[in-house]
This record gives sequence, C-alpha cells and structure tokens, in this order.
Amino acid sequence: MDISYHETQDRLTSRIRAHKLFGNFDITDWIDDFLGHRPRVNVLDLGCGDGNHIDLYLRHVGDAGTVTGADRDEALINRAKARYLDVENLSLRVGSMDDALPFEDGAFDLCMVTFAVYNARNAEFTLRELHRVLDKNGELVMIGPTANNVAELYEFNEKVTGRKADDKTLRRSERIVNEFLPLALGMFGSVRAEVINSVLTFPNRDEFLRYFCSTLLYEEIAEREGHSLDDLKAYCPPSGAMPVSKEMVAVVATKSA
Repeated sequence: MDISYHETQDRLTSRIRAHKLFGNFDITDWIDDFLGHRPRVNVLDLGCGDGNHIDLYLRHVGDAGTVTGADRDEALINRAKARYLDVENLSLRVGSMDDALPFEDGAFDLCMVTFAVYNARNAEFTLRELHRVLDKNGELVMIGPTANNVAELYEFNEKVTGRKADDKTLRRSERIVNEFLPLALGMFGSVRAEVINSVLTFPNRDEFLRYFCSTLLYEEIAEREGHSLDDLKAYCPPSGAMPVSKEMVAVVATKSA
C-alpha cells in the first residue's frame, strides 16, 4: 500500500497557526531544548517546507556551521529562500525523501524530519538514506503523531460521515511507532522515543472547523463526500470551547561511531 502524500501548503499553514494560537505546548520549544544538548555543526532539515524551523537551526550552528533544507515542493523551497535571503551558511534545495538524498556519506551531524517522515513511500529506504548521510555519532530526530493523536477529530469525522478513518490515514498516524522505530532499532547504535502530550483548545466551532478542514482526515473522507461547512457546523455545539488532544512521538536515533 503506497501511503506517500504531498502536503498542501495552505493546510499546513493553517495547522501551524492553530498550534501557535491555541496550543498549550509548542514543539518548537522541544526542538530548541534538544538542539542545546550538544554542539551542532551541519544540520539537515528534510521536509523543511517553507522553513518553519530553519531559524532555530541557524542559531544553534552559528556562523561556523551549516544548515541544509530539502523539500519535494519547489514552491515551498522558493518561499523558504525568500524568507532567508543572503544567509550564506544556508542551502535550500528541492529533494524528496523518496529518492536517494543528494548528499555525501556522513555529511551531517544532525538530521531533523519534523511532521514529514510518515509521508515517505518506503520507510526502510528513507531511513537508510538518512543513516548514510549522518556522520559517526550523528543524530536523527523524527517527530510525528501517534495512534492516540486527535482522537476528538476521528470521533467528529465519524459523526459527520458515518465512517471511520481509512487504512491509509490510520497507518500514517501509527507509522513512526510501528514502522520507523523498529527499523531504527535495527539500524542505529542507540534509539530512544519520547511521547509528547499537549492540547489544542479552540475558542469556538469556527476555529475548530478551520483546523479540521486542514487535516488529511477531512481531505480523504468528508471533503471527498462533499460535506459542506454548514453540514459540519450542525455537528458542533453552537458556542463554547472545543478541545482536541494532541499526542506526538519524538524518536531520536544515534549512529554508531
């Protein structure tokens, strides 16, 4: 089953906005803290989008280090380039995790794949490429959802459509734990996983539905079935806050010396 997926920027931007405005936890803070655990020299941000975390990596590598961002979407790379004009130690390029990475063996001491790796076509191929481009003792960080993520959205979707999420959607939500983590345990010298819990508290149904309509769950079921915004509103309380629980996992894999 091919579950690779190309994210659309408008929906990704909408979800990032919701996390900034309504979340009690920002994954950027976790990343910033992690980066500070050891010196960073050459960082790869695979699936970098339009550069949401590039500034963090640049700050941690300093002027002597380098940051490389790669994404399969040329439009996103162009937007990232526009955000970081004249940054000499930053390289941004079009590149897919489904293809051989265009980098030398051992080119990076840190590879970050944040909310992207579960869209890969072949988990083992992608992981082996990331392992190859890491230097000895280099670290790989993969962040994404768990099976318990956004349970309220799955319940809402079923109320609206009468259907549970399809196998592709469910497999993506479990993929880091069920596929990438076991593969990493057999490939890297040491591996650890950290579950990160948070909650999004939407102040009203309009913000809740704005978020719901930016998800792959909505795209693959309710949208395809032609449910209108008024259809969706009928299943929401007319007023009051609407919380959505978020559960993520961060897998940190270290390459053997």
